[in-house]
Amino acid sequence: MKVRFVVILILLLSLSLLTPTSIADGLGSRNLRLGMRGADVELLQEYLFAAGYPVAVDGIFGAETDAAVRRFQRDQNLAVDGIVGPQTIAALQAGIAQLQYIVKAGDTLSHIARSYGVSVQELIEANQLTSTVIYPGQKLVIPGFEQEYVVRSGENLSVIAQKFGLSAADLAEYNSISDPNRIQAGQLLTIPTSARAVPAVSRTKSPPKFIWPVSGRISSPYGWRNHPITNIRHFHGGIDIAAPEGTIVRAAASGRVIQAEWMGDYGYGVVIDHGGGYTTWYGHNSQLLVRKGDLVNTNQPIARVGSTGVSTGPHLDFRIKYHNETVNPLDFLP
Repeated sequence: MKVRFVVILILLLSLSLLTPTSIADGLGSRNLRLGMRGADVELLQEYLFAAGYPVAVDGIFGAETDAAVRRFQRDQNLAVDGIVGPQTIAALQAGIAQLQYIVKAGDTLSHIARSYGVSVQELIEANQLTSTVIYPGQKLVIPGFEQEYVVRSGENLSVIAQKFGLSAADLAEYNSISDPNRIQAGQLLTIPTSARAVPAVSRTKSPPKFIWPVSGRISSPYGWRNHPITNIRHFHGGIDIAAPEGTIVRAAASGRVIQAEWMGDYGYGVVIDHGGGYTTWYGHNSQLLVRKGDLVNTNQPIARVGSTGVSTGPHLDFRIKYHNETVNPLDFLP
């Protein structure tokens, strides 16, 4: 049985499943623009990513986020000024059409299917999976959910259908519209389950076998926290591993160094591309031992622990990203 939700309810639920994010965390409380930082910027980046405009979700409104905002505004026929105000936010909210679930450690397809009242086969078909193997951090579309879309002034059926990867004819038939040229602003349209908002991520190969980059206690885990300096609630996309200054930081897996430089709040940082969509990030170092373009092996020294950038003491901020989205390193480390 299909369950119908108004778009904003689906938006709230889908975002709460992506990360423990709440609209109350600040998106819309101020206009956002280039150079700004904060939890609301991070939430904006999640909206952009979910709407099909991939950006790093780091809470920093940099050039990448600015470019994504402008592309989105241009695609939506909004004023292309890079400023995220009420109109841009409303358009982003309307663009998220499907309920998604991010796989957690220990999840199985059968468990997820039971939780949402769908079959395993329906999950497999909706996500074009080639096996029942799933991985932490993987996005799954939950089939059987519809949304209602409010027609805006100047929109026609073809424009709306294109937003959701549909044909105008299919959308007209689904809504029993006899004349596709006669739709009105304010009219409610039902978007079928097959509509695409964000392609589901299906991993066709196993992740690299990561090792711990440094030994030490975890001083700050992955997830939501109050920032130790600003005391502002934000999502910490990695784990902080406390270690004495100068301790050798080692590559968690083999790969190519794609960044080794000063990275602002992240201090002296290293980023390694391991292929298959996986990268590892090493921040707040006191010294870098590799350069951009270097090929490194697992366990190879790449940096020394420090407290550069925005930091309260010597530690390594270690992150794993899959297709530029952070995942919990503890789900991948031995």
